Amino acid sequence: MSACPHCGREAPIVYRGVVPQCAACGGLRQPLSGPSVNLAGKPSRVGGVVASVIGWLVLLVGGSVALGLVLLFGAFHALWVGAALATPVGIVALVLGIVLVRRGGTLNRAGIEAERETRHQALLALAAHRGAVTATDAAHALGIGVVQADAMLTELAKREPERLAVDVDDEGRIRYRFVPALGERVRVEPGGAPRVASSERDDGVQEGEGDAAEGALRKKESRA
Repeated sequence: MSACPHCGREAPIVYRGVVPQCAACGGLRQPLSGPSVNLAGKPSRVGGVVASVIGWLVLLVGGSVALGLVLLFGAFHALWVGAALATPVGIVALVLGIVLVRRGGTLNRAGIEAERETRHQALLALAAHRGAVTATDAAHALGIGVVQADAMLTELAKREPERLAVDVDDEGRIRYRFVPALGERVRVEPGGAPRVASSERDDGVQEGEGDAAEGALRKKESRA
């Protein structure tokens, strides 16, 4: 994944129509210069559906042919001949069909995981660029629904509390705040939101942030 020429972050791309933009800062990016939030995992999911459909068709057609052979030769009192011909057909159809169906399921799960990971990378890059984001911010940046964005941010905050903390302001709005990693620090630009810059950070940056994030998440879940 190449870094964005505008913000310098290795963020995924969001296609708005045919225009590729950085998921973090919204700047124009070169097409195919990184994974796409819109397309991540879709080829695998489509391939999984196709493989599963073909697998079920093989099972259906193969089973029908095997049964037809048994019935056909049975009508001429040669059931053993029909069974001898139907057995290999049925075995081949069964094995091939099961393999295709299982492979389709594997591809579908891989596609879902790739989509989730790409969106999580985009959310972390967005939060790192802005300092903190709301579900509405994430929904607009990624081109998804607010409810879906909120669910993804909540999942990410639970999975990586050391990278994304949850804060609740006085008005009850939930903000997901980026927690700098080792070697980074948050700086506030004049008139702007906190940004992450490369530097040595203080040892106390993460002190108590895990407990704060957990408490905010529990408060959010109790309200829901």
